[in-house]
Order: sequence, then C-alpha cells, then structure tokens
Amino acid sequence: MLNVLRRDGRASLAQLQAAGGLHETAAKRRLELLRASGVLYLAVGYDHEPLGQGIEALCWLTVPPHALERTGRGVADHPEVRFAAAVTGRTNLVVSVLCRTTDDLYGFLTGRIGAPGDVSTAETVLTLRRVKTLTNEQPSMHPSAD
Repeated sequence: MLNVLRRDGRASLAQLQAAGGLHETAAKRRLELLRASGVLYLAVGYDHEPLGQGIEALCWLTVPPHALERTGRGVADHPEVRFAAAVTGRTNLVVSVLCRTTDDLYGFLTGRIGAPGDVSTAETVLTLRRVKTLTNEQPSMHPSAD
C-alpha cells in the first residue's frame, strides 16, 4: 500500500486493495492504522503565488544557546513561518518564511522574530526561484522570477 501511495497519494481504495491483496474492510483498517500511527499523513502542496503569497525567504539567525529553544519555538508559532530548525555552523536557527509582500517580510524581521536581545544577528536570503523541493511537487518556474 505504501509503495502505491508513494507513487500517487491520490490512489483509490480499490488500487490499495489490489496492491495489498486485501479485502475492502482490511484495506480500510490498514489505511486507518497507518494514519493513526503517523506513518501516513496528509501534506498539501500548492502554488502560493496565485494566493498572494509571493515573498519566500530563508532567515539564518544567531541566538544565544540558552535562548535557542525558546526563540525557535516562539518564531515557529508565527503564521508566516513554514519551517524552523536548530542548526550548527555560523548561525544556529534557520527559518523558512512565506509572506504576502516585502513590507510584511520587513515587519516580520524587524518586529516579530524574537524577544529583544535574543536574536543577535539575522541574515535573510530571498528565494528567487525554487528548482527542487523535497516533495513530488513540480518546481516553481514562474516567468516573473527570471
């Protein structure tokens, strides 16, 4: 079942039954078990530009070690943040941000990325064109990004 779903996450129950050689009830139970255990989950990919979310950026933050977890969790709670992780290297917190406008990104960077004093440096890199993602989505190659 998982191999079928890996190739096509929209596979029908009939396709999953055939792949597993199962009856309908058994296929439904197995599917529910996979979802309940977290092995199988739903992730939605969409083109964010038509929805007015045209500014994508990565922020590399430097935070004192004692404030890393608190700052990371605080930043991750913002609706603009798609991904946040503690990392090693010159910076120690990376944040993927999606905003509607450059003004929105500026407001996020200057007013909401951490408590005063917790973020000592911030480097922001705008995403001009996404070439590959970690999902089965097609790359975003919009003419406006050229």
